[in-house]
Amino acid sequence: MTVRADARHNRARVLAAAQEAFAEEGPSVPLDEVARRAGVGAGTVYRHFPSKDALLTAVVTDRLDRLTTDLTALSAPPGHGPPRDPGTTFFTAFTRSVHQVALNKALCESMTSAAIAPGIRDRLLEALIPLLTGAQEAGAVRHDVTPADVMTLIAGCATMEHAAPGRGTAVVMDGLRVSGVTVTKHNETQCAECGGEIPPTTTGRPARYCGNACRQRAHRRRTVTKAPAPHLGRTPQ
Repeated sequence: MTVRADARHNRARVLAAAQEAFAEEGPSVPLDEVARRAGVGAGTVYRHFPSKDALLTAVVTDRLDRLTTDLTALSAPPGHGPPRDPGTTFFTAFTRSVHQVALNKALCESMTSAAIAPGIRDRLLEALIPLLTGAQEAGAVRHDVTPADVMTLIAGCATMEHAAPGRGTAVVMDGLRVSGVTVTKHNETQCAECGGEIPPTTTGRPARYCGNACRQRAHRRRTVTKAPAPHLGRTPQ
């Protein structure tokens, strides 16, 4: 392995270890702990990232870029088939954002603190604006709600996910709606995992998920968030 390739390999190891550490423990995790997880010396970490803020910015930027790409894809017109319902699309985006943020403490804190990565919140705001505007124009979301409000609510719901998965998010979505239709009952109209539509049922236990894949993902997420951790709970990426 050449020196340049070795350096790239070490940088990738540091980033992967930092993503795991920041996801579990938040921005307060020491760089020595990141180095230990990466299996490298502290000097190697500092060669690639001169400060913890620089490393945190790289990690949060990567995660936020992925979330922004996902939301941007939702706001784009479908390539085929009927147009997406703006209200359903917005609440799908809201639910997905909550689930992604809930799995990463550093990302959760970045939603309400621009100091972690200056300008990083603007990217997500830009992706949320067309989704929110479309839902408001369709009469699905209150007109007094702003994109900044949505950002704050996503961060709040992500925090609540660890105490009562799905419940707080459903209550908040009820408050965003213009109509009197709620999603707080167990017989949801939207999947509690992906936000997709749930086919109505006439018999048996009311469904919370659109299928087995989402049910299994929700089960795995609940399992890992209840695992022991040094702080308030483990929230792996």
